[in-house]
Amino acid sequence: MGKFRSKLKRHNKGKTWSKGESAISNPEQMKHRLKAKSRFFQPNLNLAAESGSAKGLTMEAVHKHEQRLAYNTETTTVNDVAGSLKSFTFEDDDGMSGSGTATQTGTFKTFQTFASNYSSCSNVSFKKLLTGFRASSDLHKEMLAILSALTEIIRERGGSESSTEYFLLLISQIEAATEERDIIAGIALLSMGIKSVPAPVLRKRFDSTAATLQQLLQRFIESSNQSVIRYLIGCLSVLLRAQDYATWTYSSTFQYFDALLSFSIHSRPKIRKAAHHAVVSIIHGSCFMLPPTPVENDANAEGVQKVQQPQASKIKHHPASGRVTKFCLAQFKPEVLANAQTTVLHTLTLLKDCLGGFRTEDIRSVCEHLLSIMTAANVLVRTNCFQALHALFLTRSANLNATLCAKLLAAIHEYRPDRSDVRQTLAWITVLKEGHMHLATLQLDLCMQALPRIFDVFTADLWLSDRSELVVGVSNCIKELLQDCVSRACTTQELADKYRMSVTKIIGALHKVLNAPFGEISKYVILIFSIVFEACGKHFGGELMSSLTTIGKRYESQTALRLQIEHTIISAIKSFGPELVLQALPLNDANGNVCLERSWLLPLMREGANGASLQFFKEHVVPLALNSQANWRKFSVEEKNNVKAHIYELLSCQLWGLFPGFCRHPRDPEYLRKLAPTLGDVLENNPEFRAAVYDGLMELLDDSQSTECHAAIGQYARNFLPRLFNIYTQKPTSTYEADQRKRVLDVIRQYIARAPAEVQAQLFENAQGLLAASAVASFEYDAYFDINAAIVRVQKCRGIETYFEKYMAPVLRNDKSKLVSRDEQKLKKQQRKTYELLRELMTSDQASCQKFTRKNSIMLQQILLEAFSTTCSVCQASRLHCLKSLLDCRTNLTFNDQLVMKAIPEAVLNYKEFSTRKEQIAEQLIKLIVNLYQEAGKINEFVDILTAGFTGDESLITNTILAFRAVLQQQGQHLTKSRHQAEAAVAFLITFIKVMPIPLVANHLETIMRSLSAMTKDTKRYCRIQIGYFLKKLCKRFTTEELARFVPGDDEVTHRRLKKIRKQMRRDTRKKQNEEAQAESSDEELVGDLEQKSYTIDDILADSDSDLPEDMETEDGVATTKLAMSKSTSKSKQSRSTYIREDVDEIVDLADLKSIGNVLTSGSASAAPSKQSKLKPQLINGGFKTADDGRLIISDKALRGQGKNYDDNSDSDGVESSADSGNEPGGVGNPKRGMEEDSSDEEVLKQDPSTKRKRKASDALSMVSGKTGASTRKGIHRSLGGKSSDAMSVKSGGGGFSKAAGTEYSTKKAKGDMKQRGKLDPYAYIPLTRNTLNKRKRAMNSRKFKSVVRGAGTDGTRKGGTACRSGGRVGKSYK
Repeated sequence: MGKFRSKLKRHNKGKTWSKGESAISNPEQMKHRLKAKSRFFQPNLNLAAESGSAKGLTMEAVHKHEQRLAYNTETTTVNDVAGSLKSFTFEDDDGMSGSGTATQTGTFKTFQTFASNYSSCSNVSFKKLLTGFRASSDLHKEMLAILSALTEIIRERGGSESSTEYFLLLISQIEAATEERDIIAGIALLSMGIKSVPAPVLRKRFDSTAATLQQLLQRFIESSNQSVIRYLIGCLSVLLRAQDYATWTYSSTFQYFDALLSFSIHSRPKIRKAAHHAVVSIIHGSCFMLPPTPVENDANAEGVQKVQQPQASKIKHHPASGRVTKFCLAQFKPEVLANAQTTVLHTLTLLKDCLGGFRTEDIRSVCEHLLSIMTAANVLVRTNCFQALHALFLTRSANLNATLCAKLLAAIHEYRPDRSDVRQTLAWITVLKEGHMHLATLQLDLCMQALPRIFDVFTADLWLSDRSELVVGVSNCIKELLQDCVSRACTTQELADKYRMSVTKIIGALHKVLNAPFGEISKYVILIFSIVFEACGKHFGGELMSSLTTIGKRYESQTALRLQIEHTIISAIKSFGPELVLQALPLNDANGNVCLERSWLLPLMREGANGASLQFFKEHVVPLALNSQANWRKFSVEEKNNVKAHIYELLSCQLWGLFPGFCRHPRDPEYLRKLAPTLGDVLENNPEFRAAVYDGLMELLDDSQSTECHAAIGQYARNFLPRLFNIYTQKPTSTYEADQRKRVLDVIRQYIARAPAEVQAQLFENAQGLLAASAVASFEYDAYFDINAAIVRVQKCRGIETYFEKYMAPVLRNDKSKLVSRDEQKLKKQQRKTYELLRELMTSDQASCQKFTRKNSIMLQQILLEAFSTTCSVCQASRLHCLKSLLDCRTNLTFNDQLVMKAIPEAVLNYKEFSTRKEQIAEQLIKLIVNLYQEAGKINEFVDILTAGFTGDESLITNTILAFRAVLQQQGQHLTKSRHQAEAAVAFLITFIKVMPIPLVANHLETIMRSLSAMTKDTKRYCRIQIGYFLKKLCKRFTTEELARFVPGDDEVTHRRLKKIRKQMRRDTRKKQNEEAQAESSDEELVGDLEQKSYTIDDILADSDSDLPEDMETEDGVATTKLAMSKSTSKSKQSRSTYIREDVDEIVDLADLKSIGNVLTSGSASAAPSKQSKLKPQLINGGFKTADDGRLIISDKALRGQGKNYDDNSDSDGVESSADSGNEPGGVGNPKRGMEEDSSDEEVLKQDPSTKRKRKASDALSMVSGKTGASTRKGIHRSLGGKSSDAMSVKSGGGGFSKAAGTEYSTKKAKGDMKQRGKLDPYAYIPLTRNTLNKRKRAMNSRKFKSVVRGAGTDGTRKGGTACRSGGRVGKSYK
């Protein structure tokens, strides 16, 4: 019974047969039959069997058959995997080193495939064949057969299967082979194994091997098989690289090298690429061109005599560079340039990679010819010449000396393209930039002589372009030249004086752009000057003053360049110093008052000041601050002008705010002796300026300051510290004053450490007297206690002990003393301060504090343990810190020490869950004690001690449980010993799936997944990060569904992780696809920012492939027309022509060197507007006459010719003007032909041949006008979407878009219509739409006519007419 199939949904995937032939036709796909035929080893199954075995089917043949397609669990054992990892290495040497050392050949079984079992080969050189063997390839079959035979021969002779043995046997096999397929297979094997052959062997067998390879090249040169030629080229390249310097003196060596050169211009891309790679690797990677390395002889090459490498480290160029030069110059002959430009381009590609390894004379010859062929009209040749020169400069080769480099740069200046050709100009400036940077590394004198010329070109012409990409490219070039070249000439005063003339010219060229009117380059010019200030500002402040003044004058608070100007001013302040900046942009006017327009400089001065002068601050800034302060007092008290008073108050604070910037690494710290009285007066009498003084003192006391600065500030400790003490002892009245009071204490702590010892002792004595005289627990007592705490830290051990016994010990013991407060709240505060001071003393790095802790440890232990019951709860954290410090300072501490036993219950009792500070120190203390018990092996005793806490109250039980949590967290690694083993196993699995083939991993997939699921929760959680990474790697090689099959159903965690990984992978895939789609669809945009990375020469010339001639073959052997089909429609339609810009008054001389600037690419030619279009004026109202009320007067003949371009002298009837404009490119031809007849395509093309292009779909929708070109359609195919295509059309939008009639006259201000200038007067009409023809809506449409007639018959006519005559509003009469 036939199967019913729906006719609506066709299934076209299956095979179909003609009627009546379903039983007699054989299928085209014979999958299983082909598999059976591919078993080529059946005729000789006992090829690798032991001698004496029976012929026919053997167990070994069956074993090999099972290994053909994949691994399985029965044949792959743990020993096989372990053995395969013995000689595994992550470094895959491709033989490019050429050092002569033999790579590891590998005598173990490194792979487990059908091919490896069949051939029994263990040499890693043939890994690609044995692991990537394809049974469907005849070449692989022949290679495997030869390899297995050679392996058997080596084993019969007792060899070690080294690369030398395989090399010698393969050469013999190739020479003895008669059939072509055997030779090709042998050559393919030789290309794999020759890379690991020791260099002495290749030198010994050079003559015979090179002759054989050359004969084979001649034999297969006409062959259609490209692979064999590539294999031979690769073998010959490795052979030539291994030869020493003396071998290259023979003519035969150059003959073999010439054979490789001949293939570098081959028509087939793969062969040409192989030859390019071979030549470049010989020029740069020969054994004598690389640094010398120790040579290790192969096991079978002991008798081979080693050839010494003479002066390997001193050889800078290859002996064959002259050969390459001669070959390349032969391709630059005029007849080749005229008839075979493809060959020239291939030669330039070769030069781009190997030119840096040539001799100086060869580089000179090549560069001369490159400059000569750059005058050709082919822009692509010029582009590749730029690339070759750019690569030469980029290699920083010593063969290109300074003199030749300077001359080459001067010659490249003459080949400057036109500014409108953006791509070529960017390539030109990039080449010059790299050349000057290379010249700066060779000889800075020549570079500085050449730099002013290129800066003149940049600033006077290229920087003023209206193309944003050119402006960005020039800005980046200027930035790199300033940073890499000019900054080297300004590092020292001697170099600055030597190159002052050149640097001054560069600064002058950049300054001219500042004086020019700003346009698009304004942001880049300002940012460039920030780099100029950083590079030259230290020694060229006078030359840059005018530029700084100009930039400062352009500052406005609302300007778009405010951030750039501020950044540049900060750079100037850092380089010049505040003195020169304030000279260029003075803060005061002629009367000595502060200029309010320059107040924006003050925050920038504070941020950028570094290495300034304190004398300048005293002589210039302080008077301004005092003047502003006086004005502030004047306007606030006398004149009662609060606005001006507030302004001068802010100015005073900002001027004093400059003091920290001047204190940042000052040049004259000795001048502090004159500034100190002023600062002291401010501290005493001006509280509003104290914050700036505090910040300045902290800058002077910082550790990064010089010793001279510390000594200078230390001399005035006797003056500053008492004032600071007085300020700190004053009670604050606001939060601001409280914050400033804390700042004062920080300054005191820093300052007391820099004070001299005698000053410290005197201040400490005075502070103790003040502390003793004040009332206990009062504000003054607390303030003096904080001051003493700051001073006692820097005292000697005896002074610390005295202070501790007198003022600290009574508080800690809670003695009944006059120094201990009786009030409970005040006592808590007093104890907290005392414990914090004791903690600072015990944890300080000062030698005196550490000595105090060691010397009095017994006393401190006794006081701390006895004070457990008398200490308030807020002090327990500090007390525990002191206990921990005692434990840390004990050297021979044991687990049964009295201090340890006493510390355990206190740590447990103070272990609070929600008290972060206590929990942290208590946890640290418990972990420290646990380590002591663990080292002694008494961890169980510690657990028993903690268990006693379960007998207490609820709070103690809670703390005991939390303490057990800390113990478990600390000792988890000892309690769970399998964690590290599991982590190591997961790490092994990660490496296993990375390095092993997928079939092998697939056979063990079930075991791996079940083992992961069987892990304990503890180890699984411990290794969760590694397991997650491992699962992600597996999901990339297999699907999540395959992995989930082997995961047990009760392992919900693994299933959930697999689902999450699957979602994440799908999300990443979609994101990547969206990004690729956006990248393909979006146009390439250049970011207009100076901070971006400069474009390389390849980025600049990335679109050069689109300019290939039609007859040129691409690298893949496909014509350019085929390549263009894969690109987008917009890119495929780009013009590939080259244009020559002509002048109507002059004749173009193509032989003149200046004509190179007139050769433009298609992109720049289309972008540059013609002069004719610029000079043509825009006619008002399209050339029609207008009445007094604004109405257009349009005649019938003019209506027929509407949309054409009219001249200025057009007549009123439009007939003569239409006739004159009929010859214009944008016209519609002869207006007498009427509206039905338009000009044909041929006439339009005859008018302007340069505008030939394919018709776009949008052209059919464009309107007939002078801007968009004439329409070539007739009848019903004429354009109806234009704005001015027909005076009676109701469509007003372009491209066929229809708008509601009259909407252009509507307004939101009120009802009715508004007359608009240049348009017809609004009038009422009913648009004709297809809804009007609907019979069901006939009654509704008829009402529209009635309303219009009714409105026109009553007030509409009168109001409308009045409004029209008066030029006002018009009543809306169509609805």
